[in-house]
Amino acid sequence: MTNTSKPNSAPWAAGAAVALLSSALLLSACGGGSSPAPAPAPAPAPAPAPATPTIYEPGAAPAKLSAWKLATIEGTRLTLNSALLPYDLNAALFSDYSFKLRAIYLPPGKKINYGADALDFPVGTALVKTFYYPKASGTDASLLAVGQKTQTAQGNSIDLSSHRLIETRILVRQADGNWAGLPYVWDEDQKDATLTTAGKYISMELVPDSGATQKFIYAVPNSQTCQQCHASASNGSGSTLPIGPKPRNLNKSYDYGAGVVKNQLLQLDELKLLAGFSGLADAPAGVDWKDAGKALDLRAKAYLDINCAHCHNNHGYASQSGLLLGFDNVGSPASADTWGVCKMPLAYVGTGEAGYKYDINPRSPETSILLYRMSHVGAGQTMPVVGRQTNHSEANAMVSDWIRQLTQAACAP
Repeated sequence: MTNTSKPNSAPWAAGAAVALLSSALLLSACGGGSSPAPAPAPAPAPAPAPATPTIYEPGAAPAKLSAWKLATIEGTRLTLNSALLPYDLNAALFSDYSFKLRAIYLPPGKKINYGADALDFPVGTALVKTFYYPKASGTDASLLAVGQKTQTAQGNSIDLSSHRLIETRILVRQADGNWAGLPYVWDEDQKDATLTTAGKYISMELVPDSGATQKFIYAVPNSQTCQQCHASASNGSGSTLPIGPKPRNLNKSYDYGAGVVKNQLLQLDELKLLAGFSGLADAPAGVDWKDAGKALDLRAKAYLDINCAHCHNNHGYASQSGLLLGFDNVGSPASADTWGVCKMPLAYVGTGEAGYKYDINPRSPETSILLYRMSHVGAGQTMPVVGRQTNHSEANAMVSDWIRQLTQAACAP
């Protein structure tokens, strides 16, 4: 294509263009000119509001978890509905090294009644807990390989590119004031979960970063199993109750994302979701049993409280044993026998091994039945009897250290 402009015309043309533009701007500033002002850019469309969760009574529970609208999956991430508040616990129940994403849904306008020992949740509350594992490569293709790691992640989502969903349990406070549990098992394609009230067994292989793998059967509880643990005030056969979300366990910081890291009780209070809360100064505070910077006796008390005390209390499923492992009882000098010191078991036939005579033999973890049952799996030996098919080696080592340093007198041979 031939260029027909003259070599000396460009400077003139540029100058004329500047003059014309200046004139146009002057006319526009003075209200002159005939060209209309450019139309403003359209405002971006607002993001669609998240669907409101639907909370069902057990008899009307849908077959699929998605109907509850508690979370969404987009791409490779599961994210909680913004109407749910995620939370964590100072000390958590051991469940075969599974990770957990916990969340609370409260009906609009309702509040939790605060008490130092327990929280009273309103009717319509749903406590939602999703169990999941890091993905791993195993040695047996017939088993679901999962990683054996310590959970540190918080927030309101799960990265599905590196994690495998197993189940979501929903504990609902019904219109009659009672709680009911509903287990949903995640489908193979990881897009939804199916109501499985009869429970389910899943063959797995636990793969650590180093060392031998463990083959085990992961047990999704049925309704009766849920009641055994959660009927903690009615000897395992009455109304179920939440176990984890107590003030002592919630009194800790949580990373909510977007730079928001806050004490969970304060967060609930600032969101106007707590009634009767007077501040952290009067709130009990538990400890993380994994924190080696905390006193060993506090770590042991915290672990036994969350893993054992829902059954081992005066009104729990194991009340007949006489072994009481609540936070405020373990370590008490006045009642050492009630938390196992030189106490012979009342409802246990024994380990079958020589030397085991007492629940706790001070300074002798190797002859303490409490630690034996915590560190063994198999019929008649495993404790807790529900929710554990593998050994929690880190916790067992901590409890062993605790028993070894107890100052009570050794038991009679």
